[in-house]
Amino acid sequence: MELKSKAGMITAIGLTCAAVAWMVLGGNGITVSPTSTDTVSQDSTLVTQTNENQLAYSVQAKTLSAQIIEIHLPLSGQTAANETLTLVNNYHGKVTKLAVEKGDTVNQGQAILAIDTRSLTSQIEQAKLLVKQRALELDGIKKLNAGNFSSKVNLAQAETDLASAKSALKALEIDLENATLTAPFSGIVNSLDVKQGQVLSVGTQVGNLVSLNPIKISVNIPQNKIQQIQLGTVGKVTLESGYQAEGAVSFINATANTSSRTIQVEMEVDNPDNKIAAGLTASVDFILEAQKAHAFSPALLTLDDSGHTAVKVIDIDNKVKIMPVVIVKSERDQIWVKGLPNNVNIITVGQGFVSEGDTVNAHYQD
Repeated sequence: MELKSKAGMITAIGLTCAAVAWMVLGGNGITVSPTSTDTVSQDSTLVTQTNENQLAYSVQAKTLSAQIIEIHLPLSGQTAANETLTLVNNYHGKVTKLAVEKGDTVNQGQAILAIDTRSLTSQIEQAKLLVKQRALELDGIKKLNAGNFSSKVNLAQAETDLASAKSALKALEIDLENATLTAPFSGIVNSLDVKQGQVLSVGTQVGNLVSLNPIKISVNIPQNKIQQIQLGTVGKVTLESGYQAEGAVSFINATANTSSRTIQVEMEVDNPDNKIAAGLTASVDFILEAQKAHAFSPALLTLDDSGHTAVKVIDIDNKVKIMPVVIVKSERDQIWVKGLPNNVNIITVGQGFVSEGDTVNAHYQD
């Protein structure tokens, strides 16, 4: 019994010594891994960075630079005569002379037809003699009136008679001018519906005169494009025959067509040989001012919160930004827009999965 008691005490003492030794050795850093404040801080930073990377969306992007391009506005128009006039006879009588034929080119002031003026010439001679007579009578009355041999009433009557004679002579001289129909402007006698020997009354339409130089091109401009057109804006005109010419805007209508929502403008094109006829269909390509623009695929377009055409770009903080743009030119595989900075990072792949304000991890294309 005494031996067993001693053995138990020895075992207890041994276990106690072993425990003390483990604690002492552990306190000296032999079995416990060291932990420092710097290590904990590094681990926290790593966790934060990992979380941010998990929140950043992966997209592809491309840096675009603005380019100066020439903007065109292609439209369809129609040629029109510069001036058109219906020729009307102004003196009753028989046509004694046709100076031109249908299709002839005439200059301003050139005679087209003449009416018989033999009777009119005699009336003018008689009227001139009457004016001379009335003038002599007035001189006689003035002399008598100076000697108080005639009344002021007689003097007034003589003055009236002279004025009446002069008026009648002037009317006959005007008839003489009207007896010859002349071209009021240079052009082409497009029609002539009268024959020599035919008796015409005053007001009878005898033909049509048109001026084709310069030729006018009438074009209807959409309302949303009219601000780009000004007086003097140059346009290239192409006819269906292939003939090409250049002209400039000479007139902009002040009133819009409410049904077609367009505004009519007119161009003037030199046509010295009258090669361009009126009434032809013409393709007009207006050359607008050159401006800076960016080119990319139309598939990259989106809409902003206001419903305007826009595109998603990346700012310097790698965040998505939606910027409105205006399309200024369309081509087969790309569009040109204005409204962006000179240099801009545009999202090319993955734009449908990000929203404005999102942070992205962008991979840039060459």
